[in-house]
Amino acid sequence: MKIRHILLILTAFLGAALLVAVAFQIRDELLEYQTAERMVASNTVRERLLLGTDALANERSQTYVLLIGQKNEASGLMELRDVRRQVDDLLNTAEREITVTQASLSNTNSSLATVSRIRREIGTLRQQADRLLGPAEGVRGEQFAPRWFQEATRLVEELQSSRMTILQRERPLDPVLRTEANLRAFGAILSESIARNQALMSRALENSSEIGGLETDAISQNAGRAALAWELIDGQMVVPLSESVKAAVSKTHENYSSTFAPLQRSLLAALFGKVPPTLGPEEWYDLTGRTLSNIAVMQRELLRSTRERLEAELSRARRSVALWSALLLLGATAVLASILVVRRRVVRPLEGLSQAMLRLADNDLEISLPRLTRGDEIGAMNDALRVFKANAIQRQRTQNEKQVLHARLRDAYSQLRKDLEAAAVIQRTMLPPSARIDGVEYHGLFRPSSLIAGDTYNVVRRTDGAVGFFQVDVAGHGAAAALVSVACHHALSQAILTRTQGTPLEEIVVQINDDWPEDLPYFTMILGEIDSRSQRASIIQAGHPSPLVIRSDGTVEMIGEGGFPVGMLPAASYERLEFDLGPGDRLFIYSDGLVEAEDQAGEQFTEDRLCALVREAAAEPSAALLDKLDDVLRNWRGSETLDDDLSVLMLERSAERMPANAVH
Repeated sequence: MKIRHILLILTAFLGAALLVAVAFQIRDELLEYQTAERMVASNTVRERLLLGTDALANERSQTYVLLIGQKNEASGLMELRDVRRQVDDLLNTAEREITVTQASLSNTNSSLATVSRIRREIGTLRQQADRLLGPAEGVRGEQFAPRWFQEATRLVEELQSSRMTILQRERPLDPVLRTEANLRAFGAILSESIARNQALMSRALENSSEIGGLETDAISQNAGRAALAWELIDGQMVVPLSESVKAAVSKTHENYSSTFAPLQRSLLAALFGKVPPTLGPEEWYDLTGRTLSNIAVMQRELLRSTRERLEAELSRARRSVALWSALLLLGATAVLASILVVRRRVVRPLEGLSQAMLRLADNDLEISLPRLTRGDEIGAMNDALRVFKANAIQRQRTQNEKQVLHARLRDAYSQLRKDLEAAAVIQRTMLPPSARIDGVEYHGLFRPSSLIAGDTYNVVRRTDGAVGFFQVDVAGHGAAAALVSVACHHALSQAILTRTQGTPLEEIVVQINDDWPEDLPYFTMILGEIDSRSQRASIIQAGHPSPLVIRSDGTVEMIGEGGFPVGMLPAASYERLEFDLGPGDRLFIYSDGLVEAEDQAGEQFTEDRLCALVREAAAEPSAALLDKLDDVLRNWRGSETLDDDLSVLMLERSAERMPANAVH
């Protein structure tokens, strides 16, 4: 065996051993990551099922007390509709989460089938209950109430069983996570026991003299289960939990022990002793509701703690996999580099020198000499010719690489330019041209800072005669902001067109803000409408610059105080601003790219300059005013380019209202 073969085999063997060891470690880390991913998916599904179970138990109690006639029908039905909507939303969300996590979790088909079946069955029960709700059906409602309670309880138990089944399949190994899962399970038992007594005790307090032994025993058993649940919860508190979880459990336990439990015991004693109770059914229902709310707060704190721990574990596992993968890549690179170095620095120079010496012995002066940069005897023999030939080859190679690279860059830039130009054409076609709708004339000014922009606006005529409009400014510039602006344009246009009569504008903005994905940039917005049948207009300002109202007599008013951008704060609220917009009045809406445009010295255009310009040109038509604004801004910049996207939408209330079907 030749020396070159021995060197290459030894290098490859050592490198392979290193890579195998790292590969085994990566396999273990991937298993941990998959486990963490399954736990996150399992916890998400169980969280939705837990919330759905609590909501369904609440609906059970609400419907039960309505059936037995203990609540005001009008207010009770309104509360029941809200509770039903919450149950439907949670069950729908649970179905979606189970469907999404089917790839991560095993045997989720049965859980999905259970949730779907529960949704169908609760719908059937609701229809039966709705037919018996009302003063005219009092006796029949009371007769149906026990069956409603029994069937709804069965569905609650099945939903709890489905959640526990998922928990048993994906049991957490971390002691804190396992303890928090146990606390949630015991808390669910506690909540369900109290929720059952909320309904049963309400009926017992209404007619304490007619309550039988079976109903009293059921109430007593529920109270015993609640006490046992607290004993189980207390037994789990030996594990080092977070301070927030301990505080939530302690506060809930204190409320239960000091207020709810003594009162429940006294009422049970009164029922057993056939003594008139000291508390009415409505007071009992409200007290139980507050106790259930405290337990719900404890459950939410447990859910939050578990979610944060699982996300931290998943993040740690992801980082570990990435680290070991990088080490594997680095190791593979090192092994390959070692083989290449050995081959190039040891094997190839020996072969090249041997062949060159033989060819030189035959007087072949065209022979390619080894490219050696070393200070030993071999390097000294080849230095004279090697330097010249190596430099020439290097220059040619570098030149060729530069030409290829430049060609690729030109092609890539040309294609990117074409794509952006096409996108800009599409984006501009989405903007409404100047027109008039039902006595409202509108004009727009649109100047993106690059080919595509994060600004957009639209004016839409609704079927009820109102004219809806919006202007959006997405945070950032370029393709990302432009794509988000297109999504906003579509969503807001559809929201205006599909908005049911009577739905407040602020609810549309709140819904969009709640549904906005966290990983997308936020945006500012003006959303409004003009009632073509009156002289009123209204807007919702979400972090957008305050619009200007240009009155027919030339006065200019600035309205609005800012508001929160959409997508910045999940729980943000918005207020509607209403104002007069009579014939000849105009509404001037603009993005911050107008007032923040800087001149050559870095000074911004400012709102004061804008107001002064608008007052000066208030007598001019809208189109002429926008043209003048564009010219002034170009002169201010001293350039045709902008640092930020600019858009202006001007709506004018015409002096005469046109027919509803006239669109220009």
